[in-house]
Amino acid sequence: VKEDAEGQKLEGAVFKIVDDQGNTVQEELTSDKEGKVTASGLVPGRYAFVETKAPEGYVLNTERKEFTISESAEGKPKSADAGIAINYKGSVQLTKVDQDEKGLAGAIFKIVDNNGNTVRDDLVSKEGGKIEVDGLAPGSYQFVEKQAPDGYLLSESPVPFTIKAEHDGQPKQVEVTAVNIENRVVLTKVDQHDKEKVLQGAEFNLTDANGKVLKSGLTTDDKGQITVHGLKAGEYQFVETKAPVNYSLDKTPISFKITNTETKPIEITAENILTPGDVKLTKVDQDDKKAVLEGAEFKLLDASGKPVKTDSYGKGLPEFWKTNQNGQFTIKGLAPGRYQLIETKAPDGYKLDETPIVFTIEKGQPKPVEIVASNQKLKTPTPSNDTPDKHVKGDGQHPRTDGADGHVKTNDSHPKADDTAGHTKTDNSLPKTGDTDSTVPVMIGILLLLAGGAMAHVSRKKQRKA
Repeated sequence: VKEDAEGQKLEGAVFKIVDDQGNTVQEELTSDKEGKVTASGLVPGRYAFVETKAPEGYVLNTERKEFTISESAEGKPKSADAGIAINYKGSVQLTKVDQDEKGLAGAIFKIVDNNGNTVRDDLVSKEGGKIEVDGLAPGSYQFVEKQAPDGYLLSESPVPFTIKAEHDGQPKQVEVTAVNIENRVVLTKVDQHDKEKVLQGAEFNLTDANGKVLKSGLTTDDKGQITVHGLKAGEYQFVETKAPVNYSLDKTPISFKITNTETKPIEITAENILTPGDVKLTKVDQDDKKAVLEGAEFKLLDASGKPVKTDSYGKGLPEFWKTNQNGQFTIKGLAPGRYQLIETKAPDGYKLDETPIVFTIEKGQPKPVEIVASNQKLKTPTPSNDTPDKHVKGDGQHPRTDGADGHVKTNDSHPKADDTAGHTKTDNSLPKTGDTDSTVPVMIGILLLLAGGAMAHVSRKKQRKA
């Protein structure tokens, strides 16, 4: 009679009968719906049933079921009973442990066959990390982890095992082990403008999603990193409490999420900018440093001569900077480094000075760089109404000669000769002291007048003698 381990009758098991010499005397004997295998026509002797094919889904039981056909009997002999032949299914035990071989509860697995079909699902490790599964047909299988225990990474490596196709009697339970490693969150602190530069000494708090501090004083090491192990599934935040030296504090929370399906450490990059600095320029008169100059315009360039268009925070900067009524402007938020200010427009009445004004914003600089720049006042000549034929008399008038009679006539702003009176008209324009441009013509004019007067006097004498 063919049964399973629970006493259920099994149809379809195939047997042969061998004698005590091992010779096959009958074969292809198949159990019916009641699990019975019957053979007749056996001569007296010792025999055994040997299973050659197990029912579908069962392990072939190679255990021999012996029986004897008696040599003597009264009347018709009774059937010999070979007993019950049991078929078993395979079983497996998986133990889930950490790297220190500590059993881990809460891992969730499924079992798939060699075709990838799921044959068992949602198997959860219990205390001690044990999962036991039976009723497996012979074949190759894999444990596939669906969800890791809290605080651990999901294992991407399936755990294979095999249920053998045959066994003498009840097969042993297959035992396998699956290992999980703790999950990790790695935060790396870098310079915002130089991602290859890692920053040591930044301090953080680890909080939950509601801001409750779970760990404090987490400090980046010489690799710029903070590593946190074994976090349970949930939402978290890193909050910076102290910036690296010479860098600006960034209190913006850095959020991340832990799930039990993470297969790799979570890697977070956080950036800091070097503490920016300011520069203040004051424009003054070159000869009077207390006289501040409004309206000077400058452009800001970097050390290579390129225009600086944004500050450390990425905020746009004006193309030109103009001094106010106090002769000043201040540029804020510049990243540490070398810069140039180039004057593009001078204050009204002053000479443009395009000499680059080079300055440096130092790391961690607490106060603005102060620059005093000066301009030279332009020398502008005083406007004059004189023309080259005008001359100045000793009394400050602007005379000119009037041809034939040799008399001197004076001009006003619109001078005219007075032929009838022969008198001069006064001109209120006077040459200024130090006005060399008008002095030379005046002197020449005086000499010409004197020469003209002498010649006229000689000419009259000659006329009288004649």
